[in-house]
Amino acid sequence: MMHIQRSTLLFLLLNCGAQALAQEPVEPAINAEEQEMVSWLDEREEEMLGLLERIINMNSGSLNSDGVDAVTAIFDEELRELGFSTSRLPGELIEMPSCPGSDYSVDLTDHLLARRPGNGNRLLLMGHIDTVFPPDSPFQTFRREGDMIYGPGVADMKGGLVVMLYALKALAAADALDEAAFTVLLNSDEEMGSLSSRKYIEEEALEHDWGLVYESSGIDTMTRQRKGIGQARLVVTGRAAHAGGAHEQGLSAIKELAYKIVQIENMTDYESGVTVNVGVVNGGEARNTISPCAEALMDLRYPQPEQGVAAVERWQEIFNRVYSYAVDGGEITTESYINLHRPPKIPTPESDWLLEKTIAIGRLLGQDIGITDSGGGTDGSLSQAMGLPTLDSLGIAGTGAHSNREEARASSLAERAALSAVLIRRLARE
Repeated sequence: MMHIQRSTLLFLLLNCGAQALAQEPVEPAINAEEQEMVSWLDEREEEMLGLLERIINMNSGSLNSDGVDAVTAIFDEELRELGFSTSRLPGELIEMPSCPGSDYSVDLTDHLLARRPGNGNRLLLMGHIDTVFPPDSPFQTFRREGDMIYGPGVADMKGGLVVMLYALKALAAADALDEAAFTVLLNSDEEMGSLSSRKYIEEEALEHDWGLVYESSGIDTMTRQRKGIGQARLVVTGRAAHAGGAHEQGLSAIKELAYKIVQIENMTDYESGVTVNVGVVNGGEARNTISPCAEALMDLRYPQPEQGVAAVERWQEIFNRVYSYAVDGGEITTESYINLHRPPKIPTPESDWLLEKTIAIGRLLGQDIGITDSGGGTDGSLSQAMGLPTLDSLGIAGTGAHSNREEARASSLAERAALSAVLIRRLARE
């Protein structure tokens, strides 16, 4: 069972060195029952594409609660048909400082939790319903050209949701769902940093043996480690004045924010792997008014936990200092919201074993899958940080996420579903 496997891996690490981890698990050939699942999935490629087209054409931008709820309802029904019990986990209103008239509080809708008891190991399957595309985005619809498909979320990660669902369907068709205990957690806010769902992911991670996340597998690769991610919102308040008649009486919030942005951007250090990006800036009231308020939203990526802590300390130093005017007495003030919402995903002996096992099964299925690292984040970073060995790139083969160039390979739907179905069945019995 699981505790024996973990202790064995730790013994190998301590006594055989890192070379032991480089040895790929020896996987038996695909057996007749597994081949039946693969064939079952091959016959349902068009069915899978039909579901994907349906959910791609339903906008589920993170703040479009109605759209997220509508897509969630589809998976709720599908999972209940597979014998899962389902419930909703409450979302949350996340309040952040904002300039007057630009309320940036985010109201995050509920998440879907589905459970199915079983006899084997406990598997936590995770994915997100939301995309980065709001309802007014011009990139809204599914399109297919040969084996390539296009659309908002086709790779990140509605394609992965279809892969996950059909892997479970294939297991059900093979009467193999009872061989593991399943929990499926589909959240509504991954693209916002899982600000309301993080606590649920961390709670579930403590109760399971393996974690599987259905983010895109890129160009036939799986991700071994990821950077941590942080975000901050900064609001600078100055003093308004007429830009012509009383310029000297004003204290420009935009000017102060500009000075701060230079300091923030200078935190980027490619050698250490730390990057900072000020991605959204807003401020001012009129061309001829000294700006009384300005705000910015920024992103942080960092390879090691201590780098995230150091970056937050540096942010606070910058936020607390006035750069643009020789004033004191609090005439220019700064409010901030800071959240290190994704820890780095640091490989462990167990997660390396899971990764190599999956790649070995892929080769048996004729899938040549490589290994990469990533600066992008997933909920797999949260579960792995809680001690759950997690593989987080089991979804469709696709690229161009977060842009109107998002695309995926249609034939990889059945391929990746077959990979997951075989992997899950074997993990259930480990």
